[in-house]
Amino acid sequence: MWLTQGVVDIVKNEYKVKEKVFEQGGVEVYNSGYFGKIIVSNGKALYCEHDSMIRHEIAAHTAMCSHEEPKRVLVVDGGDGAIAAELLKHKDITIDVVERDANIVDAAKVFGCFDKALEDERVNLIIEDTVQFLGNAKDGAYDIVIINRFDEVYLNDKAVMAHVNRILSEKGLVVMDASSQLFDMAGHKEVLSAFCCEFKIVMPFRYTSMVRPGGEQWFALGSKFFHPTADVNLQRADLTDGFKWYNSDIHVSQFALPTATFNLLKAYIKR
Repeated sequence: MWLTQGVVDIVKNEYKVKEKVFEQGGVEVYNSGYFGKIIVSNGKALYCEHDSMIRHEIAAHTAMCSHEEPKRVLVVDGGDGAIAAELLKHKDITIDVVERDANIVDAAKVFGCFDKALEDERVNLIIEDTVQFLGNAKDGAYDIVIINRFDEVYLNDKAVMAHVNRILSEKGLVVMDASSQLFDMAGHKEVLSAFCCEFKIVMPFRYTSMVRPGGEQWFALGSKFFHPTADVNLQRADLTDGFKWYNSDIHVSQFALPTATFNLLKAYIKR
């Protein structure tokens, strides 16, 4: 049995899976053997058990270690618990997780790796339309916002980024999926452009996926104050327990761009 994943009509990847162990409301979980469990939403693989540490450590700890002293974190579309599980490795923080799709929360229980993070006393899980939540959130409520899953158009909406800017504290920062530079440069630029309207510093950074077509995937970081490479907190990056992938060297190197790519993106990068 094969799980097929594609990028528009130019690429098709297939992954051998053993069985489907969950299906509900457009969300599926497959047991693959080699890749471990794979979680799929609306036909698109989000991540697998064996690459989850790469994606989620990079997203969570790049944000946390770029900020001087984050206390309040919002995870948008984090109902699988994976980002929250990484954030909980840091002390003295509170985490709001807002998820628009309750099926993701149910799938996380079958996936079985991160759902317990949502039960931690420092985590507040909210099932609500995420755009509505952002619109109603208080000014300056969070030091960090991490927006998970980039397959929905609303994530590129400049109005949404204006809300994110508003709810961040005066030195706050945001991390969000930013599409693929290899297969969707237009979408990547759209995300960076939305960030540029609101943030002093805007920089893309990469991670590796085993189950997303192309393998190389990208986040964007927008910051009001802290620079993600000049201000990296080395003590937090290298002395926090539990990292399998992330460290301070990875933190800095993931922001590197080839010359030709930088020239394509320099109008969208603020560093």
